[in-house]
Amino acid sequence: MNTQSQHSSITFYSPNQLKSSLDELVKFKRISRTSIINNLIEQYVRSEFQMMKEDKKILSFIDDLKLRSHQHKSSNHNSVKPNPNLKNDYEPSMVPTINDDYDWELERGWGR
Repeated sequence: MNTQSQHSSITFYSPNQLKSSLDELVKFKRISRTSIINNLIEQYVRSEFQMMKEDKKILSFIDDLKLRSHQHKSSNHNSVKPNPNLKNDYEPSMVPTINDDYDWELERGWGR
């Protein structure tokens, strides 16, 4: 005979109203209180494990995106080097002046 039992007792407190409602359902459905509680616990455990798996997948996906983004940024940063032969097309933003005759392009030597 098997000396180790596959079952054990769980004792917990429950509000009286909840226990009474459960007892009414037990009588109506003709199943044991233990059966209902075990079923509910099993559903809960399965649901939680499934959510944990999904959370792990989501966290793994986020970590993967972060890694890809970091690699993309570092590869772009290292590959872009200024070419000294290219003309610098940078134009400074216009600064408003009181003098309407002032031409900032002439002052910079760019002319029109």
